[in-house]
Amino acid sequence: MNRLRAFVVIFLTVSSLAGQTSRGTAPRSDAKSYAAHGEQDGVQLGASSLTHKEVKKNFAIDLNKCCLVVEIGLYPSQKQAVKIALGDFVLREAGKDTGVNPFRADVLAGRLEIPRAPSDPEHRAGVSTESTVGYHRGTVIDPNTGAPRTGSTVYESQKVSVGIPVGGGTRPESPEAAEANRKVIEAELKERMLPETTSAAPVAGFLYFPVSNKSKAGYELVYTVNGKKIVLPVK
Repeated sequence: MNRLRAFVVIFLTVSSLAGQTSRGTAPRSDAKSYAAHGEQDGVQLGASSLTHKEVKKNFAIDLNKCCLVVEIGLYPSQKQAVKIALGDFVLREAGKDTGVNPFRADVLAGRLEIPRAPSDPEHRAGVSTESTVGYHRGTVIDPNTGAPRTGSTVYESQKVSVGIPVGGGTRPESPEAAEANRKVIEAELKERMLPETTSAAPVAGFLYFPVSNKSKAGYELVYTVNGKKIVLPVK
């Protein structure tokens, strides 16, 4: 009778910090602190697109293959609050009239592929993998201000078991585990995205635009406020 000999290796990949409890990110000092900025009807808008390296640093899952991530800062007039909705933002290729709205967190999380352990020929000899994603909340350091704040960390855990297979093959991820991972990714995306709210105070956060093949011509971010548009270049 063959004896099962197995060992377990745990890989923990800790992501960068997720946003504040109130969702979004900490607004910068003013709209001019972003790569592009503009003003319309008393509302100032700042926008900076994230590089591939910045995306990997800021999020537990790689969004580079599906999205252009843009950090937004909105600075309403102190005399009047502004209502913020995702549908008010459009990303379009420079020179074109139509574009795309940002993903909602639940829709994007449903389309993302949760990373699993790398494939290996030994899988045929009895290596099984299981991937889970965790979510930890605590005190973290804001990368923009250097000050401590309440935040959260998303991490991925991959378990690889090696031994004599029972029935052969690689053990697939269970539907329950896949759904749990999806919910954790959705929580991170939602917590850090630009909040849909009404505010007279500065508000900031990320928007995830469905762009897989980047345009060489560049993009324009179009924000409509009170029927008027602010158009900013996005590289």
